[in-house]
Amino acid sequence: MWLLMAQVAVILPHVSRLPVWVILIWIGCCAWRVMVYQGRWGYPGRWVRGLFVVAGFIGIGVEYQARVYGLESAVALLILAIGFKLLEMRHRRDAFIVILLSYFVTVTQLLFAQTILFTLYCLITLLLTTAALIGLNEQRFQLAPARTFRLAVILLAQSLPMMLVLFVMVPRVSPFWSVPVPSQVAKSGVSDQMRPGDIATLSLSPALAFKASFSGPVPSASQLYWRGLVLENYDGKTWTRSSQVENRAEQSEASIAEQVERLGDTKKYSMVLEPTQQRWLFSLAAAALPSSPEVMLQADSTLIHRRSQGVTKKFRYDVTSDLDYRLETHLGDAVRQRNTSLPNVSNPRTRQLVSALRQAASDDADYVTRVLIYYADEKFTYTLQPDLLGDNDIDEFLFDSRRGFCEHFAGSFVFMMRVAGIPARVVLGYQGGEYNALANYVAVHQFDAHAWAEVWYEGHGWMRVDPTQMVSPARIQQGLESAVADENTFLANSPLSWLKYRQLLWLQNLRQQLGAVGHYWDNWVVGYNTESQTKFLAKYFRDLDAGHLGLLTVTVLSGLLGVLALLILRIKNVPVLTPIDQQYLRFCRLLKQQGFERQPGEGPLDYSRRISQYRPELADAVDRVTQDYVRLNYALNQPDSSQTLKKNINDLRFKFKASALGLRSFDLSLWWR
Repeated sequence: MWLLMAQVAVILPHVSRLPVWVILIWIGCCAWRVMVYQGRWGYPGRWVRGLFVVAGFIGIGVEYQARVYGLESAVALLILAIGFKLLEMRHRRDAFIVILLSYFVTVTQLLFAQTILFTLYCLITLLLTTAALIGLNEQRFQLAPARTFRLAVILLAQSLPMMLVLFVMVPRVSPFWSVPVPSQVAKSGVSDQMRPGDIATLSLSPALAFKASFSGPVPSASQLYWRGLVLENYDGKTWTRSSQVENRAEQSEASIAEQVERLGDTKKYSMVLEPTQQRWLFSLAAAALPSSPEVMLQADSTLIHRRSQGVTKKFRYDVTSDLDYRLETHLGDAVRQRNTSLPNVSNPRTRQLVSALRQAASDDADYVTRVLIYYADEKFTYTLQPDLLGDNDIDEFLFDSRRGFCEHFAGSFVFMMRVAGIPARVVLGYQGGEYNALANYVAVHQFDAHAWAEVWYEGHGWMRVDPTQMVSPARIQQGLESAVADENTFLANSPLSWLKYRQLLWLQNLRQQLGAVGHYWDNWVVGYNTESQTKFLAKYFRDLDAGHLGLLTVTVLSGLLGVLALLILRIKNVPVLTPIDQQYLRFCRLLKQQGFERQPGEGPLDYSRRISQYRPELADAVDRVTQDYVRLNYALNQPDSSQTLKKNINDLRFKFKASALGLRSFDLSLWWR
C-alpha cells in the first residue's frame, strides 16, 4: 500500500501532460498487481511482458512523433516503465527498482514547475516513497503505518542540513547535457511578430510574465515600458523582426552600448523572468552592457539569452538602465532603409491623410504631434474586442471601425510615419505592472503586454511615442483593468483568477503576502545561480576560490555528519511498551512512593504478596491490579480491558491520598464533591 500510494503521488502532477492511454495502462498494471497480491491472478508470461514493452515504445513514438526526444515523452516512458515493472515484481529487489524509479520521476516534476507549493508537494512524494522504502524492510508483525511515516519524516529531516550546505556551496556549473524543452509550453508571452489582435488575445491571460526588484525608488507606472522586441519589417499585414539585428558580426556589444548617450536617472534592478522558451529578455530603455555572461546586448538595444533554447526555466538577471537617454543619434543607411520601407500599394486613404498632415506640419516633430492629435480628436475606442479588418486594415481601422487595441494604434502610427519618410518602428513588450510593497517588487503579467512606437529624430535618436496614451491615458497610468472597466472584459476568460477581484481588500492583502513569499523563493532558491552564489559567499568569505570552496564544503559536511552521528548514538534504545505495561509501571511507581519499590527479578505475583504482607489494608486493591495485569498480559483470547486496569490503579491512588490527608475514603469523596 505504501508503494501504491507513493506511485499515485508521483504520477499525479504529470496527469495533465500525459496521454490518456498511458494513465489507463498504469492503472491497469496497478489493478493487475493488486490481484496478484491477493492470489486471484497470476503473473503475466515473459512473452506478454515483452509485448507490453514493445507496444509501449511504439505508442510513445506514435503519440509524440517529432517530439519523441522531448522531456514529456521521456517522462511518459518512465511512467510506463514503473507500471510494467509492477507486473514482474516478485522479489524485494524488483520493488527497490520501482522505488528508485519513483524517486527519479519525482525529480522530473521540478523540470516543469518550481513554485513553493509544488516543491512542498514534491517533498510529500519523497516522504511517501521513503516510507515505501522503509516498509519493504519491515516484517509483517512490525507493520505500523504511523511509525513508518514518522521514521520517513525523521530520515528526511536529518538530511535537510546537508541539503542546505550542498545547495549553498556547491558551485553552479553548467551541465554537459541539456534537458529537452517541454513541448506543451513551447511558446508563451509576446511573440516575435505582430498582427492586429495578437496582443489583445495575449492580454486575456493572468499568467505572470516577470518580476522586477529595484535597488532604489520604483519608477512611476508611465515610465515602466519593458522593451522586448523591435519589429522593423512590414509586409502589409504582419510586423516582424529584422534578421540583420541578430547578425552582430560588424558590431561588438561594447560598441552597441556606446550608441546610448546616458543623461541620468539611472535605475538598477533585478529581473526574474518566467519560462518562455524564447531567447528575448525584457528591460527598461537604454539597457547597459549586461553583467551576466548569459545575457547579450543586441544592435537595437534589446537583450537576448545566449542559449538557442531560450529561457526554459525561471531566469534571474541584473540590468542597469537610464530613463533619460539618447539612443543611436547617428542612423546608418541600412537601418534607415529598413525603418522607412513599406509595401508599394496599400491603404490609399491613410496615404492621403498623411499627405495632408505632412504639408501642414513645419517639421518632423510637428508632424508627429499632428498625428497624435488626430488619434485624440477622432474618438477612437480602446477595446479588447476590436473589429475584424480586411486587406487595407489600416484604412479600415483609421476611418471605419476606430476600435482597437495597442497593436492597432502602434502599427497604424508607424505606418503613417513611414509614409511621411520618417524612420519609425514597432516595439513589443509590457507596460506597467503591479507593485508589491511587502517585498518591494513590480509584478508584470501577460495582460500587461503592450506595443508602442519609436520614432527617430535628427540629433535626438530613437524616442518612444505611444499613440495608445492619446486614446486611453488610463491604460498607461492605471493599467488595463481601469482602461476596459466600461466594457467589463478584463480577464473575462479567467473568472477564478485572483487578479480579477483586486477590489476585495482582504483578498488583495492575502495575494500580496503570498506573492511576497513567492518572490523571496524565486530570488533565493529558484534564482540562486552562479552570480548570486558568488555575491552571497563573498559577504562571509573573501578571496574564496574553487579549491577553498570545495575544502570548506567537505569540512562543513563532515562536521554535520559527526554531529548527527553523536545525536543518534546518544539516543537510548528504549523498547516500545504496550498500554498495559505502561499502566503497570505507573502502578509500580505509585507503590514506590509508599516505600515499596519493586526488586530486580521480582514478578508481579511475588510483588503483590510482599505488599499484602506489610500493608494488609491494601491487599485487595493491589491484588485486583495484579490479577488484571496478569490476565491481560499472559492469558490468551482476552479482550483488551486496559481501562479497567487504569481504573483500579486510580482507585489505589485515591486511597493513598486519603491516607495522607488522614481521612476516610467516604469523607474524602464528600469533600471532593
